[in-house]
Amino acid sequence: MKIVLSLLMLELFVAVATAGNESEPILSNDFCVPLNYSYEDLDLHALNVPSSAEATIESLAAYLVKPAKNDREKSRAIFRWITENIDYNVDVFFGGSSGSTKSEDVLKSRRSICYGYSDLFLSLAREAGLQAVKVTGYGKGYGYVPGSNFTGPFNHAWNAVKINGSWYLIDSTWGAGYVSGEGKYVRKFDDHYFMTPPCQFIFSHFPDDCCWQLLDQPLTKGEYENLVYLEADFFNLGLMLGERNGTIIADKQINLSIFAPQDVLMMAKLEHAGTGEALDGYAFCQRDGGSYDIDVRFPEEGSYILKAYAKRRDNPGKYDSVLEYGINASSGGGVGFPTTFKAFSETGAYLFGPLVGNLEAGSSYSFRIRVPGARNVSVVCGDDWTALASRGDLFEGNATAEKGGVVIFGKLQGEEWDGLVKFESTK
Repeated sequence: MKIVLSLLMLELFVAVATAGNESEPILSNDFCVPLNYSYEDLDLHALNVPSSAEATIESLAAYLVKPAKNDREKSRAIFRWITENIDYNVDVFFGGSSGSTKSEDVLKSRRSICYGYSDLFLSLAREAGLQAVKVTGYGKGYGYVPGSNFTGPFNHAWNAVKINGSWYLIDSTWGAGYVSGEGKYVRKFDDHYFMTPPCQFIFSHFPDDCCWQLLDQPLTKGEYENLVYLEADFFNLGLMLGERNGTIIADKQINLSIFAPQDVLMMAKLEHAGTGEALDGYAFCQRDGGSYDIDVRFPEEGSYILKAYAKRRDNPGKYDSVLEYGINASSGGGVGFPTTFKAFSETGAYLFGPLVGNLEAGSSYSFRIRVPGARNVSVVCGDDWTALASRGDLFEGNATAEKGGVVIFGKLQGEEWDGLVKFESTK
């Protein structure tokens, strides 16, 4: 089974899913596309407010908007101060204690949950002369599992603010940080949640009043629940896809293709739904030109979660989660994939075959791999090195697997060899 994820064009217009899997173009306004608008000086001002100005809502709002030239900059200064100075109250979130979400109390305690963040933004915005509202609804936040249905009380709150006659969406809570898998609050500023384009916001936020989707064709709650789970870094890194359904019905194997800029690296993993058990070797991610191919196999019939991670090539840190799909596999028995090394991803290599992780010792296999920039590529079985014939960046040839493992090495820079792909081999 192959699913090709076509590109979502997020330039002059974007497509928003409607009933019947049709799409309706939503014209981008001037704030929904990159404008090289610099907030550097304004952010610096918001991050250096003297304590004397933070005593009251009135004094804080007055200080924050001093250098602002327009309503957009007023909104930005308020957003940036809140995201830097208010911590998420995990004690209240997990039910261990109670806490006020009134703006005056949040300003004093510097801790709250989403209702307090949004109430504080609303109070500061109105004090600054902005037209703003507090929006409640469902959010795909901490603990969300693809395919989940939302019932009961609303679990999230955010804001909308009117700028130059148009409404824009802001989430100060998620812009300030996140709750980790261990239940700890991690402060991490995320610009994505300031004036987020509605076509992106809808993947994670569903308001109780559909008018605050700010879409020409609002989604129903069922359509929202069925959307693929996209995180902020999916948009921050410039990734694109077209398959919006968050649950995939599969047989033994699927193939996904996700557009990614050349300076972005990606990886993927498969987990058992429910238990979260990682299934090493059952997801294989590799770059093919302007996109990444993700091949997935299933050891048995059942429900799974496919998670994809990405980062900038020049970022020495960890990969960040960008998307999740729920997968219902009607059959299993798929074999695992080989293991790739760091150099495989960094060079943009592509393995055509063998695409199985375990080779039979004593059997001959045809190896075919593309390694941009490599001078030589060899298959190493025990002490035997088999040089692959080259045609440009494509290397291919036959080698016999030996017990103990098989590794494809590439000579990329200088005289050193870098490991690219590893296969297990048994009798």
